[in-house]
Amino acid sequence: MSFELRDPIHKRIAFSEFERGIIDHPFFQRLRFISQLGFLQSYVYPGAVHDRFSHAIGAMHVAGRLFGRVMSSSSIFKEKLSGDDIEALRMRVRLAGLLHDIGHGPFSHASEIVFPQLEDLPLDWGWWREKESRQAVHEDYSVLLIQTMADEGALDRNLAQDIASLVHGSIKPSAWFYKRIEKIPSLQRVLKGLISGEVDADRMDYLLRDSYFCGVAYGQYDIDWLISSMGVAQRDDELVFTISENGVRAFEDLLLARYHMVDQVYFHKTKAGFTHYLEQAIETGEIDLQIPTDPYAYVALRDGVVIEKLFDAAQDEKNYWSHHLMNRLPAKRVMRLHDRNPQDMKDLEDLKKRCELMGARWFTHSVARELTHLGEEGRAQPIFVKKQMLMGKGLVPIFDYSDLLQKYNEKLQFTDFFILREDVSLLPELFDGCQK
Repeated sequence: MSFELRDPIHKRIAFSEFERGIIDHPFFQRLRFISQLGFLQSYVYPGAVHDRFSHAIGAMHVAGRLFGRVMSSSSIFKEKLSGDDIEALRMRVRLAGLLHDIGHGPFSHASEIVFPQLEDLPLDWGWWREKESRQAVHEDYSVLLIQTMADEGALDRNLAQDIASLVHGSIKPSAWFYKRIEKIPSLQRVLKGLISGEVDADRMDYLLRDSYFCGVAYGQYDIDWLISSMGVAQRDDELVFTISENGVRAFEDLLLARYHMVDQVYFHKTKAGFTHYLEQAIETGEIDLQIPTDPYAYVALRDGVVIEKLFDAAQDEKNYWSHHLMNRLPAKRVMRLHDRNPQDMKDLEDLKKRCELMGARWFTHSVARELTHLGEEGRAQPIFVKKQMLMGKGLVPIFDYSDLLQKYNEKLQFTDFFILREDVSLLPELFDGCQK
């Protein structure tokens, strides 16, 4: 039996009865109450109230489309794998798309500043390549929740481990998956690239979805043309991702979409300033936010729980960060400074000195994002353009083929400088010609 739902981005999304059971699981249903962009984004874009639930279903749909395209692009899969194997792998890829964000905490990355140590989570370390000592991140909680679903019997244990291996780079595939990898050594790497890579299901969905709900045009690109131009080919005895020549412009549009969404939406000045307020409210103890290591206690922690804590704290004006955040009283962004510009870095130090001299309270919010790791040795799975040559088609690294890619491969790196609203009057001369 198959099911279908309506979606504003992909129109119609079909899923199986088994997938419906996973969607109906309380762990996944929780994503209805985790905002895709954090409630702070709606302070700037009122329509940006969509959740990670709809994004995850969209990512599952895109992952399935990418899998189908990859499987049809090379005969090696039908030569080396049975039909049952291909269907089992399709299930793994679609479920990895569905569950890739299941471990997000309230307000996504903002809450990760108080996440516990990884070793404190009740993880099955037999899944891991090695035990790691560091602070946990949301991907680790994704593995924990997938593991717990296997403990409950909602997922077969081998299936759960393989899904986790596509979501998290530190997880080993199951023995079942290893037998298929022995037939096609690049198999796991290729499938993982569909979930987390340079052109992956996550990115391909969230750019279209976020731009739609924010009401901006920056994130648009031709997803149908891009998917139809993708594939894999054998090169030096391994499988590599390919894009046809007439699909390169669609890939460049994807890069430009991400560039502009990072610059104009994801790190909008108002959202950046309020994100600092939220982090300070957590770190200074204005709100008590403890991140549980128990999976069931963790899934009980939703955006609304934290929002209510913020509303309670905001009633007392002494709780500066919560009060200003919930009453939408932003700091003043004085300037955006680009880290690669030496003069901007001098101006940044001058701003700090002036503020300290006048007793003005300030903070900064820095961004460092790579649009792509293509062209960097060992940082990303390479993508090759299937270029028509005199003696037939050859494979050319896309970084060498695309002038635009070379131009936009520089890291997007900037620092926003803010002054608390109560102290703006101390430095009036700073605002001559500054952004409003």
